[in-house]
Amino acid sequence: MRVSVVFLFKNLPTKTYVAREALVLDSNDDLAPQLARILSENGYVVRVLAPRERAKIFEKEPVYIHTLTENYEKVIKEIDFSHVEIAVFPSPNDMLNLSLARVAKSQGVPVVVITARSASIAKQAEDEGITAIITYHCVVSRLLRLLNLRFTRIMLIKDEVALLEMLVTSDSKVLGRSIGDLERETGAKIAIVRHDGFVTAEDAEIQEGDYLIAVGPQEDLQTLID
Repeated sequence: MRVSVVFLFKNLPTKTYVAREALVLDSNDDLAPQLARILSENGYVVRVLAPRERAKIFEKEPVYIHTLTENYEKVIKEIDFSHVEIAVFPSPNDMLNLSLARVAKSQGVPVVVITARSASIAKQAEDEGITAIITYHCVVSRLLRLLNLRFTRIMLIKDEVALLEMLVTSDSKVLGRSIGDLERETGAKIAIVRHDGFVTAEDAEIQEGDYLIAVGPQEDLQTLID
C-alpha cells in the first residue's frame, strides 16, 4: 500500500510563528474549513488533513494541506507534533476520529478533541483524556468556547438584513448587557447559546463564553462589534 502526502502551501501568513500549531481533520462539510479559518485568525499555524478530492476546498485558507490518499494513521504519524497545541478530528467517522485522536494524544498534544455520533465512542474518548463533542450539540459554538477562540461574523441574508454570530469574550462591548436592551437598541432578534442550551429571555444578561446569534439590520448589527 502506498501513501501519498502532498503539502500545499497556500496563502500562508508571512509572519513567523513560534510553537503554535493546530491540526484539523477534514469534516466532509463546512465545519473544518470554518474551524481552520478561525484558528488561523487566532494566531495558529493550521495543518489540515484532507483527502485529495477535498483538498481544493482549503486552498483559499492560510493553512498547510496534508493530502491523504489511503492510510490516515501512517500520514499522521509522519507529522511533527512538537509544536501542535490543538488537534481536532471532526470527520463523520467516529472510529477514525478516535483512532487519530489517540495518536495525537500519545504524541503529547495538550488539547485533543473529537466529534462523535455515538455516546459509547464519546465515553471511550473522555475516559482516555480526549474531549468529545456529541454532534447533535452546537459543535461550532462548543469548539469556540472550549478552545477560547475569538470569533465574529456577519453574513448578509437579504437586502440590508444580516445574521451576526459572535463568541462573547471578556472585552466584548455586549458583556453584561441584557438581550432585551440589545434588541431595542438594534431592532434585531437575539438569542444566545450557553452550555448547549438556548436562551432568549429579554432579561437574560450576556456572559463571557456565550455564543450570540442575532438577525436584524446589517448596519445596526455592525455597531455591536465595532
